[in-house]
This record gives sequence, C-alpha cells and structure tokens, in this order.
Amino acid sequence: MTDPDDIAWLAPKITPHPWKCFDQPLRLHDEAGVRALPQSQIVCTSTLPYRDPADLEPARAAGRLWDIDTGHDLMVSEPQAVAGFLELVAAATAAG
Repeated sequence: MTDPDDIAWLAPKITPHPWKCFDQPLRLHDEAGVRALPQSQIVCTSTLPYRDPADLEPARAAGRLWDIDTGHDLMVSEPQAVAGFLELVAAATAAG
C-alpha cells in the first residue's frame, strides 16, 4: 500500500493474523464434492508469477479468473474493480 489515505484508514483496523489457520489442519469430509464446486479467483496481477498454474486452471478454464493490476490489498486499493468481479461471480453462480 502506498496511498497515505488508504494507509491511515487501514492502520487502526489491522489485527494480528490468527495463528490457528497455520497450526490447525483442515479436514475435508467430501474433498471431491468441494473440488466439484465452481471456482472463481480474483487475484493481484503481481502475484500471478508466484501462483501454481494448476491451482488457477479450473477458474481460468471456466472464465472465472480475473486479475487486478494492484498490490496485495486489492480490496482497499481497487474496491470498485473487486466489487465488479464479485458481481460477475454472483451472476455466474446464480446462473448455475
């Protein structure tokens, strides 16, 4: 983040990341069912080179992969773009 107004707005809202998400394993009881759900991905363009292409492929193949050319906190730096893509996700989900 570089915009001083964004930094000032966000700073008092920052909290430590919950450790349990790293320490507590996720147990899926129906992994095939979870993998069958449609995947959508809204990502920062800058992170694409560091992502496993296989993880992105289901969303890409379904036309549900969008990237925004901004930093990690895209929901703060580009809220209208994120909201627009979330509306596309909602519409695609509603359409089945």
